Parts: sequence; C-alpha cells; structure tokens
Amino acid sequence: MRNTYLYRWLILASIFSLFIALTTSAQTISGQVTDATTGTGLPGVSVLVTGQTAGAITDANGLYNLSVGPGSYTLRFSFVGYTTQNIPVQVTAGNTSTVSVKLVEGLASLNEVVVVGSRSTQARTSTETVAPVDVIQSRDLQATGQIDLTQQLNFVAPSFNSSRQTVSDGTDHIDPATLRGLGPDQVLVLLNGKRQHNQALININGTIGRGSVGTDLNAIPSSAIERIEVLRDGASSQYGSDAIAGVINLRLKERPGTTVNAQVGQYYKGDGQVAQIGINHGFKLGEKGFLSLTGEFRHRGATNRAGDYTGPVYTNWNVGQQSGESAAAYVARRQNLYQQDQTLIQQNNFSLKNNLQVGNARVDNAGFFLNARVPIANSNASFYASGGLNYRRGLAGGFYRYPYQTSQVITSIYPNGFLPNIQSSINDQSLLVGVNGETMGWRWDISNVYGGNSFRFDVTNSNNASLAYLGTQNNPTSFYAGTLSFYQNSADVSAAKDFGKQLGLTSFNVATGLTYRNDQYRIKPGEAASYLNFSPTSGQIGGSQVFPGYQPANAVNATRNVYGGYIDLESDVTTRLLLNAAGRYEYYSDFGGNLAGKIAARYRFSEAFSLRGSISNGFRAPSLHQRYFSAISTVFVSNGTILEPRQTGTFRNDSPIAQAFGVPPLGAERSTNYSIGITSRPLPNVSVTVDAYQINITNRIIYSNQFSRGTAGAGLIVANILNGAGQTDVNSAQFFANAVNTQTQGIDVVIATNPRLRTGTLDITLAANFNQTKLVGDIQRPANVPTDATFGNFLFNRQDSARLTVAQPKSKIQLTFNYRLRKFGAVLRFSRFGTVQAYDPANPALDEIQNPKLITDLSLSYRILKNLNMTVGANNLFDIYPDRLRVANYPTPERYGAAALDNSSFGRFVYSRSATQFGFNGGYYFVNLSANF
Repeated sequence: MRNTYLYRWLILASIFSLFIALTTSAQTISGQVTDATTGTGLPGVSVLVTGQTAGAITDANGLYNLSVGPGSYTLRFSFVGYTTQNIPVQVTAGNTSTVSVKLVEGLASLNEVVVVGSRSTQARTSTETVAPVDVIQSRDLQATGQIDLTQQLNFVAPSFNSSRQTVSDGTDHIDPATLRGLGPDQVLVLLNGKRQHNQALININGTIGRGSVGTDLNAIPSSAIERIEVLRDGASSQYGSDAIAGVINLRLKERPGTTVNAQVGQYYKGDGQVAQIGINHGFKLGEKGFLSLTGEFRHRGATNRAGDYTGPVYTNWNVGQQSGESAAAYVARRQNLYQQDQTLIQQNNFSLKNNLQVGNARVDNAGFFLNARVPIANSNASFYASGGLNYRRGLAGGFYRYPYQTSQVITSIYPNGFLPNIQSSINDQSLLVGVNGETMGWRWDISNVYGGNSFRFDVTNSNNASLAYLGTQNNPTSFYAGTLSFYQNSADVSAAKDFGKQLGLTSFNVATGLTYRNDQYRIKPGEAASYLNFSPTSGQIGGSQVFPGYQPANAVNATRNVYGGYIDLESDVTTRLLLNAAGRYEYYSDFGGNLAGKIAARYRFSEAFSLRGSISNGFRAPSLHQRYFSAISTVFVSNGTILEPRQTGTFRNDSPIAQAFGVPPLGAERSTNYSIGITSRPLPNVSVTVDAYQINITNRIIYSNQFSRGTAGAGLIVANILNGAGQTDVNSAQFFANAVNTQTQGIDVVIATNPRLRTGTLDITLAANFNQTKLVGDIQRPANVPTDATFGNFLFNRQDSARLTVAQPKSKIQLTFNYRLRKFGAVLRFSRFGTVQAYDPANPALDEIQNPKLITDLSLSYRILKNLNMTVGANNLFDIYPDRLRVANYPTPERYGAAALDNSSFGRFVYSRSATQFGFNGGYYFVNLSANF
C-alpha cells in the first residue's frame, strides 16, 4: 500500500513538472489591497471576477494578479471583517490594468462569498444563499487558542459540538464531532468541495456518537486551511448521503507567501503541555497558478483529573451477602476484609491517588498537505490537485486492574496491579486530482479523489491472564491487537451553465453531474496472544487486558460501489426572488437506491430584510463499518455499586447470532428537513440572521446494549443463543439495528456589528444555537429480542436514549469582541454551554444533570514587527469545571446494596465522562507567535 501511495505522489510530481511552465496568454489586472485605516497590505483578500470563475487571493503584502481577456468586468474584493467592494474595470488588449483598493472595516462573515450550498455560477455571499452558511476564516480558528481543528470549530461555530472523550478505547484518540445535535455520521465533510473519506474507527463505547462513524477532522492541519464553510441545512440532494445535518467544507490555502504559526501552552493544573508549529508556503505558478505546501506538527500531553480511589485493591471487601447471613454478620465480614485490604495497601505503599487516567490522551501528530492549480496553456481549463499525509500516535489509559482481580491480573508480573494502555497509530491519506474549465458557456469539472484512514491498536503495560502458567519471564506485556482501515475512491463529472440571458432572467443556472464511489472496509486480526484464552477452564480471562485483539473470525474485507446522478436548478426569478431545486439519485451495490430532493427559496423584501426557507428529504445508508464490524471486547458495566468487567461480543448484523435474535438487515436512515429564516440589516453596521429548523429522522441506526446471559428469563434465552453459537466465553451480545425515530428542532442566531469608535475598530458577534432532540414513537424491537424486568431493555435503554437526546448541550451561545488598535489587538469570548444529562440504564436515582456553564477566553496580541505578531491568552480564563457527579455514595463496609449508589466508580471519576459540555481539564494558557513573509 505504501508503494501505491509513493507511486501516486510520483505521478502527481511529474504532472506538476509538466504543467508548471504552461501559462495562458491573457491581459493582466493587478493591484494592492490595503487597510483603509492603517494603510498596511491585507493578505488573503478574495478578488473575484463576478459572473466568472476567474479569481485570486492577495499575497502577504496585499498584492494580486488576474489574467483575463479584453472586456468590461466587475471585481469583487471581500475579506472577513471588512466591507465588500465591487469595482468596475475596463481591460483593453495589450494593456495592464491596475486596480488598488482600500477596504474599510465592516461586518464579518456575513459578507463572505461562499462556495458550499449553491452550484450557481453567480457569486453569492452567505446572506444571499437560500440556506444558512457560516464562514470561518483561518484567523478565527487561530484566535481560539486551540490547536486541534475540532476544538477550534467548537469555539467558533455554535451549531458544531465536539468534546474529547476519556477511557473510551479508540474514541480517546479521534474526537466525535456533530452538527445541530445529530450524529457524527449525519454531517458530510468536504475538502475543497470534494467528499472527504470517513475514519476507520467506529465509536462503540459509551460516548457521544455511539455506534456511528465520523470523519477525522484533526487529520487536516489547521495551518493548511484558508477558511471553513458550514452549511446548516439538509443537503443530501446536493452533495449525497450523510448530509442530513449539513455540510462542512474545508477550503485550503491558495495565496503566495509564507505563514508560520507556533504555540506553546499548558493547563493551569500543570499538565497537558502543548507544542504546535505549522508552516505554509505558497508559490505562484505563472500568472494564475499556485502551489501551496503545509507542514504541521502538534504535541498534546496527557491530562488527568481522576479522583482518589476508595475501593478494594488487594482484598475484595465489596462482596455480596451470603445465604442465611445476618446483616450484622455481613457487615462484620466486610469490615474484616476491608481491614485486611488496608493493611496490605499500607505495607505495599500503594497510592490511591490518580491510579486512573481520566483526561486527554497523549497525542503526537504530524501532517503534510498540498494544494495546487495550474492553467493549461491556450485553453480556459486548469489542472488542480490537493492531498495530504497525516500520522498520529496516541497513548491513553484504560481501567486499572487491581491485584484482587485475579482473573485479570498475573500477580507474579504485576503484584500491585497495572494500568493498561492503548497505543494508537493512525494514518490518514488523501489525493485529489482534477481538471476544470469553461467551454461554450458550460463550466465543467472532472475529478477523482482517493483517500483512506487506518487505525492500528497496540496494547502496552498489560497481560493475558490466561497465560499465567508461562511464568514471569516468558509472559508478554505488550500486544498487537489489530488494525481497522477504510479507503474510498470518488470520481465526479459535473457541468453548470447559466441560461438567464436566453430566458430573460437575471440568472437560471443548471448544474448536473455524475458520481461514482468505491468504499472498502477492512479488519485485520491481532496476534494470537491478544485474543486467545489459553486456559479456558481456569477462570482466567483471555486476551490482552483493556482491549482484546480482533480475532480471525472478525477479519473482513468488504467493498461496495455507489453510483449517483444529480441536477441542481437555481434562478433569480426576479431581482427579489431566488429559487432553488435539486434532486439526486444514488444506487448502492449492497443496499439499493434512493431519491433525494430539495426545494428552497429566498425573497428579498428590501435591502434590510430577506426571508429564506427550504424543504428537503435525505437518507444515510448504513456504513460498511455498521454492517461488517464485529469484535470481542471487555467493557465495564455498572451494577449500581461498581463497574464490573464483562466480555461482550459485537456480532455482524447478518451473523447467525443476530439472526437468532431476530434482527432484520440494516436499512437506511431517512430524513425530512424543514427550515425557515431571515437575514436582516436593520442598520448599516448591523447584520442579523435567524434560522429555525426541524429534522425528522426515521429508522436511526443504533448500537444495541448488552444482551446478557443469565440463568432464567431473558438471560437464559441469551445464554442458549450464545452457547449454541459456540460463544461460551462471551457474557453478552451486541449488534447494530434500525431502532428509533427522532425529531430535532432548533434555531440558529447570528448577530454581527462593528460600532464606530473614535480610536481603533471593534467587531462584535453574537452567535447561538438552541436545539432539542426527542424520540418519536415506539422503539422498533425485533420479534425475538427479549425484554425482561430483571435485565432491562437490551436493545435501547434509558442510557442510550439520553445519548441521543440530552447528552449534548441544548444550547450554545457565544459572544465575541474583537478589538484592534494599530499594533494591539484583543479578543474576548464568552461561551455559554447549556445543560447536558446522563441517565443510568435502569435506575433514575443514578441520573446526572450538569447545569449550564459560562467559559471565558481572552487573548492579547501585539505586532512586534511588520510581519511578526505575538499573542498571549487563556482559554477558560476563570478555570471553570462542569458540575461534579452528584451521586457518589460509593460502597463502604457499612454501605452496600441500595444505599450504595455510585457513579464515580469508587471516587475515580469526579466528572461525567459520558455527557460533557466543554471537557473537564480546566483553564489553559498559551503563547502564540505568527509570522507572514
């Protein structure tokens, strides 16, 4: 596979060498864009020839060059934080035209020309589209003080949510990200307008997005990004399956010059040290071509916010009451065992502090990206390419294995127990090549993008307890546990033309295209010692502790083909009315076909007020991961007093075990989206957008709870099914199924203004998202799935329901002040995260509620030199933490049974790990240096 990638990169390099020397003969428009107040050149300004595809980005000194033919044109100059200007220019043959512009401070992203959300040849700003689009510039991302893209977006886009997870296996290393409170797999990610591949990891632990597959946004260096467009509307008919909640389009840098950004920082607690450096350099290739290269390295140290452990270590005193034993005798026995345990703890100097790692995993990340465009000589066409390589290595802890847990610990190796680690190696690659241009008024594009993501699991500081007989010297403590991978190849052919003049309309754009996609999902098993039980009758648990390896029975190499075609119509029917209609048909070789459509409109009542709305349907086919993932793993399940280890098997939807439970084949999730909103400019320096939405989703795919074996009732049914399939070591079974319908309602608000000041400039932005998701109708239980009062609802219980409906903030409000005075700058941001909740599977007394919290971020910057800027800042300035777990009546010798209601796992968890608003690491301070050359 590595040779294949090397070959692709060599081919790309050869193509660059061939086309770098080619230029198009044309007239030149050049000039400089400066700040009207300071007179300094503005880098990164978009210069667009309206009604055409020609455009440029200013360099580090605000300079630009455009190549066009003779004629009359209108240039549109737009830059976040400045008022857009339209300048007419007349170009004559043989002459060079100079157009220099001074931009005045103005409203921010609402005036930015956007790409996503419309396939029209007409340039439109985010307020001129039929659907809401957030435009986030690279400097907005940098101003957050965060280094990971998911966390940067979390603090600039209210409808976007992402919280780091802990003690959650692979999910510790890839952050789940959501839009409008839906799932990670219900938002589509584009890179330069082309579909970005999904991650290899499927989230199967108790986290946000459980059972889903997202896109690893952190595999894309933020240093390579020019801006991000977030389309907050259903767009399956425009961009394909997965775009139920919306689309995130990442635009890579194109401008010439060099940008360097470096940051160091750490949390107030003294851990989680961060070091990041990103370098981007852009070359001009001829008059209109460019090559942009980016390299970025990120180091993120581990954090730990675990509490002190109060449970058994060497002797298990948290035992059950024996038959016929009196309460007094039972307590006396527990007290005696407790004293034995305390004596051994003191003799062995065992520390009860921080023997669990609850916080960020340690991560080292290195990425390289390129973005290029080269005009093809003597034509109206260009060759373009983009791609990247990213490598991440992570280290995260699991649950501590204590010496008393003799079925899991080889005490001759670990006399004091051990904290096992999951070591991840994540590789991400992508390569896009294409040609686009214009012929007879048709703007066409042909492209192919190949990408993939792999996740290798290694387990360190562990043991396979069933190998105890080998002795200390021969027993392995590190294991290769297997690799997940997902690869995708997408080919697109599209064309668009505006027939407005022929029809006597301002515009009537017709866009159409064909797509082909090939998906491939693989599971490679780990080494034998990572999953085998070498002494099944001994009572010892086999496989590597914390993460048993994938077995040969789990190995899979599944593929599918997806074919699609779409048509997108958009017309300025009048100067006030804009209509859009889109339809797409997709056929999945392993699933079947689907037709999605959308109708949208915007009506401009006046320059100060417009109304927009849309109705659409969409669908999301089951991912290959959901169809073909299987594994045997150790999960920790609460019994109301302690988290107990349990060997659970995830079985494929088409497996004999799933069929024995009566689980039908997976079907598609289907959605209906409604939205209506307003855009208003009540004052010259005030902009307002308000968009309300409702998203109905039927047949949502869920990852079931554990169907646990027992000796009676439903448990006996489960035991018989598992034993009949030869899974005698497995305590419970899980699978994927279409089980619930949901309705999500919400409202997005963005208000921006820049009040005129006597000195300096001030931008104020208030952005908010309010949403709620609820279950609609009954849970769709397969006929043979048992439900029993003793074991609860195996398929979808209260805890699962909470993850979908209340585990993400019901509101997020962000108020940002950005002040600039000559060389000084300051950014003050207030972020209010709404309530989140976590439910216990069966006992409401164990439910947790975390109240809203207000987080304050502050950064101060100073331009040391003309091209060098220093920023010092603090995120979570006042060191705010989520509410602590309320229910922490952990067991003691005297407290047991119903009196012992513990969510903290004997004090080890101080904060909820299944429902988080903004993380629980506390305040973080940093120093940032940025330079432009």
